[in-house]
Amino acid sequence: MSSKYLDIFQKEAEEHLQLLRQGILALEQGGFNPEQVHGILRSAHTLKGSARMLDLGELAQVAHKLEDLLKDLEEGGRTLTPTLIDLLLVGTDALEALIAQAHSGGEVVVNVEAVLQGLETGVLPEIPAAAPSPLEEKKGAAETVRASVARLDQLINHLGEMLIVRRMFEERTRQMNELRGRLDLFLRRLRKAENYGLLKGILDDLTRFGLDLEQDTLNLNHLTEEVHAEAMELRMLPLSTITDDLQRTVRGLAREQDKDIQLTIRGDDVELDRMMLEAIKPMLLHMLRNAVDHGIETPGARQKAGKAEGGRIELSARYEAGFVRLALRDDGRGIDPVRVRQVAVERRLVAAEEAAGLTDEEAVYLILRPGFSTREFITDISGRGVGMDVVKTNLDQVKGNLVIHSSVGQGTEMLLHFPLTLAVVTALLVDCEGESYALPLHYVTEILRLTEREIFTEGGREVVRVRGTTLPLLSLSEILGLPARPAPAQGGRVTALILHFREQQMACLVSRSHGTQELVVKGMGQQLKSVRFFSGATILGDGTPALILSIPDLFGAAQAGRGTQLRQEFAAARAKTKKGRILVVDDSITTRTMEKNILETQGYEVTVAISGETALSVVADRDFDLVVSDVEMPGISGFELTRRLRQMERFAEVPVIIVTSLASDADKRKGIEVGAQAYIVKGSFDQGTLLKTVETLVG
Repeated sequence: MSSKYLDIFQKEAEEHLQLLRQGILALEQGGFNPEQVHGILRSAHTLKGSARMLDLGELAQVAHKLEDLLKDLEEGGRTLTPTLIDLLLVGTDALEALIAQAHSGGEVVVNVEAVLQGLETGVLPEIPAAAPSPLEEKKGAAETVRASVARLDQLINHLGEMLIVRRMFEERTRQMNELRGRLDLFLRRLRKAENYGLLKGILDDLTRFGLDLEQDTLNLNHLTEEVHAEAMELRMLPLSTITDDLQRTVRGLAREQDKDIQLTIRGDDVELDRMMLEAIKPMLLHMLRNAVDHGIETPGARQKAGKAEGGRIELSARYEAGFVRLALRDDGRGIDPVRVRQVAVERRLVAAEEAAGLTDEEAVYLILRPGFSTREFITDISGRGVGMDVVKTNLDQVKGNLVIHSSVGQGTEMLLHFPLTLAVVTALLVDCEGESYALPLHYVTEILRLTEREIFTEGGREVVRVRGTTLPLLSLSEILGLPARPAPAQGGRVTALILHFREQQMACLVSRSHGTQELVVKGMGQQLKSVRFFSGATILGDGTPALILSIPDLFGAAQAGRGTQLRQEFAAARAKTKKGRILVVDDSITTRTMEKNILETQGYEVTVAISGETALSVVADRDFDLVVSDVEMPGISGFELTRRLRQMERFAEVPVIIVTSLASDADKRKGIEVGAQAYIVKGSFDQGTLLKTVETLVG
């Protein structure tokens, strides 16, 4: 056996041995836990399959017996006792010794027969501990490769930090441009020549500095992206790295079951990140085992069905818009949705009512539930209900998607869609109740700005309709357990993301969206890696940390969530509003504060804006009953603001009151010409005049 495959197996086995030991000790301390038992059962199952693939027969037998023992415990056939814990640990120690022996070729002696008998009878055997591998004593070229890979990973991390610094440069440039604009505005208002000249020189220097900073940022941007891309390519491996193992697995399983199966692999030159390749290998292994065991029929059965005696399985890979698309197809018996529903109900994985309500396309996804198996008896290949559960768990961890198409009697197609690497992700940034979050962009279909009229109620839950499709409406803040958000303003809009996962869609409410960014993904650490709803973290350009949302977890919560109650909140907001809603626009903090206080004292709901541009941004997604505006402001004037409001369908008839110090007849005529209903001069201003005018126009 090639040392390359043994090295890969040893790394995988070490992880599963650690999970086995941690899980067994957790059972000893915390008592019986079905989820804990199922987790270590999956590890034993995976070790068994990998050992069989490498022809490590004794190791596979021990893993198989250990799996039997855990399955009995899970199903209640055995009771969790100290003796059973000791027996499970002895089995794990035997696995470790056999793995060390297989990797080193040394003389570690394990009495496999005694171990198997002990796992069968419950009598504790004694085995020698795993001895140090001779390979560990004479480190060779493989160790040098490992060290270089570690350095490569460190380089990738440092380059990721460079990407973060690059975004911080971009943010500083934006802030510099904003400051320069403010100075320019201040400069235009100066009257004294000496002050003007002094500040003009400062502004010119600042402008030159800003241009130099932009150029430096651009150069850093190009350099960072080139170096990061080159370093990432060093970590890329072709799919062919693992296809030999897949071919051997199918060949061996087909022989054991007296089936004639040909596996065809296309696109094995597609390259993926090394970590991604290691993550998808167990998925492909389990999917192929299912295709051989459950999908492809025996030669006799295929002849009766009018098919060729030999079955065909095809695995194809291709790039697709920065992602990899894997398709696994077979021409077997297909997945029978009727049988799937029946088994799921019998195994109490789903209620009968829920199963009956699923379409045939939805029912096939029940095979992903933990504990699902259509086998009526357990073999060393299947029947334990952990195969496709492993696929789902691993795929969720790599932010991938799975779509299943199956036709009874014709075959099954499973499509996997996942990123090339786990190190960088293109994400949509959103704000939810003051916190920043990132969603992998390939899960986002579109962003909607919803009004009350676009929200409907069906079956007791709020929904939205997008191009003829009805989608459930849920709130991200409610899913994450964040503090309740305030009711939406009357006539306002809310932001909803249309998300897709597998063949499901939903609308998810957020406070606002902030565009897309390419983010460097950071791990959550050992303490937080199992936290629900999050798959990683990142640092934004302004230094703010943001959590990366796990879309599979959100969809899982959506099925049990109660949904939104926006229509009730809109109605409550309308009932709470005593009088009209007024927008006050003035660049003077004194004037707008005074006008706001006067109007709010009389029961009006008041929103303020410091400029005409800000006012246009506010009215883009909110309705008002009246607008009070100054004339002379930075940017567009009050006259221009009024003219633009009149061009908007929603504000064509909304009254506008001009409150200004411009008192000439020409200015008053201009105010009326652009569409204002009233013109109040600040010199003669008193609150009675303002209130009387407002009451006349809106009541």
